[in-house]
Amino acid sequence: MSISIDGKVHKSVLRVKYGEAFPVAKRSIELNNEDYGRVLVYIISLDQPRWTEKVAVEIPFRYYITGIIRPNEKYLQNKRRSKLKVIK
Repeated sequence: MSISIDGKVHKSVLRVKYGEAFPVAKRSIELNNEDYGRVLVYIISLDQPRWTEKVAVEIPFRYYITGIIRPNEKYLQNKRRSKLKVIK
């Protein structure tokens, strides 16, 4: 079990082309996320794959974000806008 950095379960679709490694549930992989950038995720579950072309499938899956490897500009701007302060 892994710890989510944002406390949310995310849902997405992973496209796997012929010859690429198929994702495995209860494992970690690296992905690009629109809100955070390059992230390390822990796959909770995989759903039924769907064929898209002759050489690719789309796999819906649920995951936790466990770490940010390379934050994107959108994440950095949101982090700077936080009004939280440390109180002594």
